[in-house]
Order: sequence, then C-alpha cells, then structure tokens
Amino acid sequence: MQKKNKANLALGLSAAGFLGTLGVQGGFGAGLLHHGFLAATIGGLADWFAVTAIFRRPLGIAYRTDILRRNRPRIMEAIVRFASEDLLSTENIMKVIREQDTAALMVDYIQHRGGRERVREVASQVLLRGINALDTDRVARELAPSIRDGLQSLPLENILMDLVRLLAEEKHSRGILHSMLTIGQEVLAAPAFQQVMLSHISLLRKEYEGDSAGRAFVLELMDLSDEKMLAILNEKMQSQLQELLSGQTQSYASLKAGLETMLMNFSRDESLHKLLKEWKDNLVGKLELEPLLSRWLEANVKGEEPFWLPGLRSFVDSNLDSFVSSAEMQQRFDAKLKDFLEAELAKHHRLIPGIIRERLEEFSDDELVEFVEDKVQDDLQMIRINGAIVGALVGMGLYILVTLAERMWGL
Repeated sequence: MQKKNKANLALGLSAAGFLGTLGVQGGFGAGLLHHGFLAATIGGLADWFAVTAIFRRPLGIAYRTDILRRNRPRIMEAIVRFASEDLLSTENIMKVIREQDTAALMVDYIQHRGGRERVREVASQVLLRGINALDTDRVARELAPSIRDGLQSLPLENILMDLVRLLAEEKHSRGILHSMLTIGQEVLAAPAFQQVMLSHISLLRKEYEGDSAGRAFVLELMDLSDEKMLAILNEKMQSQLQELLSGQTQSYASLKAGLETMLMNFSRDESLHKLLKEWKDNLVGKLELEPLLSRWLEANVKGEEPFWLPGLRSFVDSNLDSFVSSAEMQQRFDAKLKDFLEAELAKHHRLIPGIIRERLEEFSDDELVEFVEDKVQDDLQMIRINGAIVGALVGMGLYILVTLAERMWGL
C-alpha cells in the first residue's frame, strides 16, 4: 500500500474513532481513547493541510498555500545556486574525481573491456577520414616547390663522383672487371652475336680474296671456311677471357690497373662533374612533380588499407603496451588528466547554472509540482502518519495529566 493511502487511512481511522467514542460514557478508558482519537485527528488534519499546502490549495484556501507555484522563481534560483555552487562545485566534483585511480580504470579498459581494439580503430578511422578527405592536387602543389628545391640542392653530382672513386678501389674494381668478363663470355656465346661475327668474317673473306684466284685457292686448300674461322676465333676469345677470369695473368693485372686508373681519372674530371650537375639541373627542371606527387598520394596514401595503416596500428599497440606496463606513465596520466579536468571545470563552471536552469525551466508549473511531489511524497506522507500517531500520544498524555490533576487537587 502506498504511504499516501496509509496516511489517509490513518486520518480516516482517527476521525472514525473520534466520532465513534463521542458521547460514550465509559469512565477513564473511554475518555482516554476519545481524546487520543481527537488529538490524532487534529494532528493528522494539520499535517495534511501543511503537506498539501506545499503543492496546491487545500480546501481552496489561497493564503500561504500552493507554495511551489507561488515561489517558483525563488525556489528555482535556490536550487540552481545550491546545485551549482555547493553540490556541483569544482571542489566537490574534483574531490570525488581525485579519489579515483583513473589510470587503473584505463588499464582495465584497455586489457579487459576491448579498449585496445577501440583505441586502435578510432585512431585508424580518424586518420583515414582526414587523409582521404585531402585534396591531393593542392597538397602536391604545396609540396612540389620544396621537393624541387631539395632535389636541386642535393649534391647528386658529388655523390656520383664519389661513387666512381669508390668503384676504383681494388675490392670493387675486381668485381666490376669479373662481371664485365663474365658478360663478355655470355655475349660471345649469344647466337645473335655469332651471326654478326659470321657476317663480318664473310665480308672480310670476300674483301681478302677480291679478284685473286690464288688467295681463294689457298684458303680452300687450308680448309678455312667461314664457320671454321668463326670457331677458331671463338676458341681464342673464350680462352683469352677464361685466362683473364682466373686473375693470375699479367694481362689481367694490366686490365685491372687500367680500369682503376680510368675510374680514378673520371672521379677527378671537372668537366664530368660539371656535366653531371648540368644533367641533374636539367632533369629536375623538366620534372613535372605535381602530377607525380598527386598520383602517388592517391595510390599510396589514400584508400581503405594504405601502406601506413599497419604501422599506425603497431604504433598504437606499442604505446598502449608501454602505458599498461609502466607505473610512472600511469601516474603521469592520472595527474595530467585530473589537472586537465580541474582546469576545464574551473574554466567552464559558469555553464553549469545555465544548464540546470534551462532544464528546470522546461517544467511547467504542474509538471514541476508533480515531479517534486513524486520525489518527496513518501517522506511527506510519513509526516502525516507520524503527526497522527504523535497527536494521539499527546492527546492521551494530556488527558491522563488532566485526570490526575482533577483527582489530586479536585480541580
């Protein structure tokens, strides 16, 4: 049963008891009950009037009743002031926040409540949306001058000259010479080269023979056909290349020394240095960087799974792991977060009264009365019940005192 119904029942029982014992002649006991019911009825009615007067006009009486409606502005302002300056003051809010270990809450969220995946996903989505919204043409236009200046200032000619000087060192020149000789063997064995050689041998043979039948006869007598001369030439050349590849002959040493000398001379050649610089400047000047950059950004930086996304996720995971395992990082996080919240609360605390006032002003008078009554009616109805009980006890106590006084002093 609701307390309001209990309070009404208590008042009804008190009034019924009072009326039921009215005029009953039964000595002390009947009088005690009668006065108890009377006082309970008076107390219950008084408290009913007082409680009802807060929310409406009891019995149509307007004087000092309907308190909520008549005093709404003052009550509203008092509620706003109490809530914003006392209940929700910066000090009170921060007192509650500072008792919390925000770092421990964050660690628990990361490890056990899916926080790692959410943080990684949020970081990925934020960057993806931002980068996919980029105007790559505009970015390319902004970057192109700086990249062009960087390429122009890059001493590519010096790098190339240093590279040539480096190649002149024995450990590199030996490898270069070996590669060149190996390539020579492969070229020599290539069918296309063999066909070219055979064609030149045929041409030389014809020039040699000319109109001389004797020369042709001698060559024929020695069985030197074009193919045989080509075979002899191949054998000689392969043999020579193989000797050079062994690296043990004087010819190899001379060839290597010549290569090293040539490379060293190239590395010191100012005209070559100047030529390389002019080539670089000319190449960079003609290079259309903007469309190249724009296409590269579109193809590699944008998209659902660009090349940098796994690196970003790995970076987020690494930092989260460091945070979880580092007590020092957690302490700094906790202190900085609380300091940040305190600063923001102090900066924006003036907004709290406006928010509370705006919310309260959404209530009409009837809605406000209903809202307040719904929140406190149980306690107010207990006041009515207690009033009836206390009234009954006080009424019976007074009746006892009066009866004793009459009997003791004959009043």
